[in-house]
Order: sequence, then C-alpha cells, then structure tokens
Amino acid sequence: MDKYYLALLGEAGAAGLARGIYLVRKNERFFRAYKNELSHWEYFKQFKKSYLEKPTYYGLLILGLVVGLMEMRIIKKVVNKVESQALDFYYKNFEIKGRIAEIVEDEKHHFL
Repeated sequence: MDKYYLALLGEAGAAGLARGIYLVRKNERFFRAYKNELSHWEYFKQFKKSYLEKPTYYGLLILGLVVGLMEMRIIKKVVNKVESQALDFYYKNFEIKGRIAEIVEDEKHHFL
C-alpha cells in the first residue's frame, strides 16, 4: 500500500485520538498534540485523498473519548504505543528531511 495513503489515514486517526482524549482531560498537552496531528493530516492531504479519512478520524475520536475516561497510566500506554509505531513507520518509509523531519520531531514530543 502507498506510504502516503497510510500516513494520511494514520494522521487522521491520530488527530481523532488526540482530540478525544483532550475533550475528556482538557489538558493543554493533548490540545497541542491534536493541533500537530491536524497539521500533519493536512500535509498528507496534498498527496492523497481518501473517503476513509473521516471514518478513521471519528472512529479514533470515539476511542480517544473512551481512553480519556481511563486512568492516566492507561492513557500513557496507549499514547506511547501509538507514537512509537508512528515513528517506526516514518523511519521505515520516508527519508527524514524537510517537512517529514518536522513531523517526526512533533511525534517525539507527544510521548507521555
């Protein structure tokens, strides 16, 4: 599958997850993560479009709401797992320079 398509859906899902957690926790850190993920999603929209973007976003928004209701230990596990997989994806599939390097740096700051 195309790496830009996977990145597009991954960032849509990450934006939904971050927003869902933010809506429950009202923590500035989750709001910044949400804004970062939105900008990453917008970047990948330049390369691909998909009818699965919105369902992915809303599906993970609901998951984020559920995760946000759990204790911080569980939120930390979920967020760190998602971010480590995102970093692995970028390192395996992209040359880390330019805008991709900025995205990777943003992802590193999302760890809890």
